[in-house]
Amino acid sequence: MLILSDMSGPSMQPGFGEYLTGYPLPGTDFFVFAKTWYAPEMQRPGCVWTHSLLVPRAQVASVRAAQLMGRFRRPQVDGVDATATSPVDIDEEAPVGGTGDGFADEGLAATMIGAVLGQSRPVLVVADTAAQFEAVFLRLWEELWPAERMRFSFCTGALMPRANAGTLLDLQAVPRAIPPSQFRKSASAALVLDLRTSGKPEGWVDLVLDGAVRGDATFRSWLEAAAGADAGRGVVPSLAPLFGTWHAPGSSARSALASVVDAKDLDPGVRSRLIGMVFDRANTESGTAGRRELIQDLCGPQDNDLAPIATMLKDQTLRLFEDSRAEGVALVLSLLGGELTEVGERMLRAAVLLLKPSDLESFGDAHAPYLPTIVGANHDLASSPMLWSRVGSRSGEVLSQLGGMNLKDEERAAIVDALLSSGCDVSVDALIRFGGKTAVFRALSAITSEQIQLSWPWRSALGSQRDTVLEWLESLSSPSIRDLELGSRFLSPRTTQSRLATVWKAGTASTGVIVSRVAAFGLALAFWEGNHESPLFAVCFQPTYDAAGNSRLEYDEWEWLREYAPPLSYWRDWDRCERLARAMACLLEKQSASLETVFAIVHSRQAIRKVAAILDDDRDTRPYLRSLRKAVDSSSIGTREQRDALLDNW
Repeated sequence: MLILSDMSGPSMQPGFGEYLTGYPLPGTDFFVFAKTWYAPEMQRPGCVWTHSLLVPRAQVASVRAAQLMGRFRRPQVDGVDATATSPVDIDEEAPVGGTGDGFADEGLAATMIGAVLGQSRPVLVVADTAAQFEAVFLRLWEELWPAERMRFSFCTGALMPRANAGTLLDLQAVPRAIPPSQFRKSASAALVLDLRTSGKPEGWVDLVLDGAVRGDATFRSWLEAAAGADAGRGVVPSLAPLFGTWHAPGSSARSALASVVDAKDLDPGVRSRLIGMVFDRANTESGTAGRRELIQDLCGPQDNDLAPIATMLKDQTLRLFEDSRAEGVALVLSLLGGELTEVGERMLRAAVLLLKPSDLESFGDAHAPYLPTIVGANHDLASSPMLWSRVGSRSGEVLSQLGGMNLKDEERAAIVDALLSSGCDVSVDALIRFGGKTAVFRALSAITSEQIQLSWPWRSALGSQRDTVLEWLESLSSPSIRDLELGSRFLSPRTTQSRLATVWKAGTASTGVIVSRVAAFGLALAFWEGNHESPLFAVCFQPTYDAAGNSRLEYDEWEWLREYAPPLSYWRDWDRCERLARAMACLLEKQSASLETVFAIVHSRQAIRKVAAILDDDRDTRPYLRSLRKAVDSSSIGTREQRDALLDNW
């Protein structure tokens, strides 16, 4: 500050006795706005007075140059200390001083804007006097965005090129009387501008100037949004042409996107912000459909690498699905089969991961070939019947792909459920290979609920899964008769009898009607247990006896029982009722079953008479029969029909 408040060169030049300097004060949050006066009244030649206003950062963005200009006071020798230490209040009152309309000469203003904002080098303007370009300097400073106003440095009367903290000021007016050769070495990096010769400005300059003249801050706001609040004027050269394209007549979000994507040497962060702005514009112009079209464009072949903005594109894809699932699904359908860049492939995968089962309703036959790939990326879709109803003949391919994934058991179970409920024609063996025990469990439940039919492929496959079928029955806290009937199709009461007996007891404990197949299976297990108190005798003997009497026992059902009910003679081998009654009678007599137990097992008149006749045929068993008949006489156990049947012929 001490240096910049001194005279700006080795000697004063005519017309430069007063000048302005503005610069950020290094290491502080102040911007220095200063005015310097030549002080000929001082005895030492080259003395100047400088009044410096320290403007806090918070006020730089809103303060007008005219407000500051009105606070300047040329110091006097007497009372200079009081002037320098008195605070200056900057309020919202009307400016007490004026700077004139700095952009009144639009040609001059356009040239100055193009020179300062169109490139990043410091600018030296050749001037006849310090006041010549003062107004345009100040107006240009006011048009900068807030952060850049705080960084920007200028001097309206640099008798020699000036620097702040070792860096040339951004904009300086130098006397025409000083030959460029005198400062070429110190300012070799600067752009020297002689405004006596002017060229045609670029199109974007007119846009900036027109907005500034109208008091429109569009360029300032657009630039700050695109480059970020901390962006310096060095970003303007790359962004200014984009601003021109952005606001050109007939421009649209898609044309703006093309200009952003094709721009060379654009900072990745700036490019990402610009593309985000393009999406906002597309949303304003045509809603979610416009945003979807932009994503499609960005996923296609591009000259520039868009990998740095892939995360932003992914966020846009997520936002599209959140705002409109229909447009999100349309995006997926449009990208499928298209020519995509690596970034496009990543966006397609991101979009596929956002798909929900209900979205598959939009898929047509033309998209079916892509479903295996889609499921490979988003296996959650496979837990919906909708997928399997759409996949058609490719179900095996999809299932094979899912089989190679590291899925949890519950995920595999959900997929199996979806496949079974969809009615999709898939290989039973392939389904069991995929789902393992879970697939068998789910299939058995689906068969008992009549969701699927017990077809020949299922019979064949389940027939080789006997252990799993038994595990399924054991997993049911209370198997239904339908469950037991299905299990009996694949199991045998001649193996794992203890486990099967437990299952059959649980399944028949509280049932009413019991089908003959389940009854025959349970009766075989009861005979294996060999205990007349087994509850299986009470629920299984009578239905099995009745089925035998009506010739309704299937071949395999009788095979389960024949070893427990051997014939008494060859010529009576055919009488299954007699054989069952004899086996039951022998067990009851051998274990001296009570009358109550007998009546709990043998219900019908015909069966009781058959059991009694068998006991009466053998003198060794007659005493037991007499004990039962005596119990009938002395008690009220059983029904009237049971009691009468037991007392027949006595």
